[in-house]
Amino acid sequence: MPRIHIQQSGLSLVELMIAMALGLIIMIAVGGLFINSSRSNAELQKSAQQIENGRYAAEVLADDLKHAGYFGEFFASIALAATPDPCETNSATNLYNAMALPVQVYRAPNFATRPAIAGTTCGAVIANANLAAGSDVIVVRRASTATLADGATAVSGDAYLQANSLSAEIQFGNGAAFTYTANRKADGTATTIVDKTALRAAPTRKYEVHVYFIAPCSQGSGAGGLCVAGDDTIPTLKRLELRAVGGAREMTIVPLVEGIEYLKAEWGIDDQPAAVNANTGMTGDGVVDSYKDTPSTAELTNAVAAKVFVLARNTEPTSNYLDDKTYTLGTVAGTTTAATNDRFKRHVFGTDVRLMNLGGRKEIPE
Repeated sequence: MPRIHIQQSGLSLVELMIAMALGLIIMIAVGGLFINSSRSNAELQKSAQQIENGRYAAEVLADDLKHAGYFGEFFASIALAATPDPCETNSATNLYNAMALPVQVYRAPNFATRPAIAGTTCGAVIANANLAAGSDVIVVRRASTATLADGATAVSGDAYLQANSLSAEIQFGNGAAFTYTANRKADGTATTIVDKTALRAAPTRKYEVHVYFIAPCSQGSGAGGLCVAGDDTIPTLKRLELRAVGGAREMTIVPLVEGIEYLKAEWGIDDQPAAVNANTGMTGDGVVDSYKDTPSTAELTNAVAAKVFVLARNTEPTSNYLDDKTYTLGTVAGTTTAATNDRFKRHVFGTDVRLMNLGGRKEIPE
């Protein structure tokens, strides 16, 4: 039989409209899937950044607190004559005396009030416009773990600590290379030096003062990095660092972690037994007797541990999200705060810290 060939002459209008409708539905579905996937990925990135920022902020604080009171080989105690100025820059005597208080704290009485730093020179760099309400200000004093090597340049104006086990001295760099004094023979010629560290009075280390605080902006456009009107509104963990700039010492603002809204801490105090131990020359035994959120200056000289809490929030808002939760940053009354029904996601991060140098010196040998 002969084959019958049917030739396709085209689509009818109805068929074309049906095909276009089906194609449009598929495109809408694929587009919606892409948009939802992009939103989910963006939220995952925000959450990952928040977790990373919160953990890093807690880690930075914990690591510095662990080294608080590290002054190289220096072991002798310093009597606390007066409450030190955290932002002292000029007096070597005052910087030395401040070593009696390796950890210092200014407590914010509530989440709507700034900590009182009146009576210090810190107000010039963390005035109200640059200090967020509700967070503590924590000061850490210590020496660098690295010694100044032979031939290294002592930065002009920088503060250094030269110390042995019994004595210490704050010195200021003069911009010259640090050299050791060589032994001399009777005829004036130099001897062969094998161990140069034995030829100087004591190892020299950078003297460090860190003042941690929460600022209401990430990048301040004011003088020295101060937050001013028109800056971003990302709360940020920052610290002041004792540095030499152009040969002159100053407290320099260093941004650390964005999105940190609050900082709170409680301090483990070791003041029992109250009698001075003959082996350590100190009171206490290196074990926490009580935790206090508002310790006195005298109590802080016996601090051996800390509980640090930070509230981290996303740096960008989330659409269709409303934060109406409450967050607790501590174990005492008055450490719970409510979110302001905004669109930022938040999380509390906490860590327990052993102040290794301060607690270790109190431990009674068995």
